[in-house]
Amino acid sequence: MKTHRIVRFGKSLLLIVIFALIGATSSLSLAETERSLYERLGGYDAISGVVDVFLIKVWEDPVVGRFFVGMGTDTRNQLRQKNKNLMCANTGGPCNKINRPLGEAHVGLGITDKEFDIVAGHLVTTLKEFKVPQKEFDELMTKVGGLRDYVVEARIKK
Repeated sequence: MKTHRIVRFGKSLLLIVIFALIGATSSLSLAETERSLYERLGGYDAISGVVDVFLIKVWEDPVVGRFFVGMGTDTRNQLRQKNKNLMCANTGGPCNKINRPLGEAHVGLGITDKEFDIVAGHLVTTLKEFKVPQKEFDELMTKVGGLRDYVVEARIKK
């Protein structure tokens, strides 16, 4: 009788341990999915590094670089910070956007779909250089694609 209780107790204990492990594993994957894109990208420092490299590519581009001709160092630094804050805020980070609404900021520039695609292409290249994981890459590029209507002249709601 005593041996039977010990075996039952042992089986019960084993089941408790198994359920505890399953619960721990589930909560880990749940915690991972609850992390913001901002956190999964590596936070502010990672975003800052990406924006710094990305903007140099954009500024030096023979097609879209024309939009930035004549910008002084201070103006470029302001644009850099606005882009860092924008990416930070739009990925769930703690930053505040410090720019005008995108449609307002881009109206009158005559930006085309082709030019938008060039800029997005520079972001793709930069994210790949930084080895951003595919899931986060796809999520971020979906957000960037959603900005097209606020940047391309023919799509901006006036």
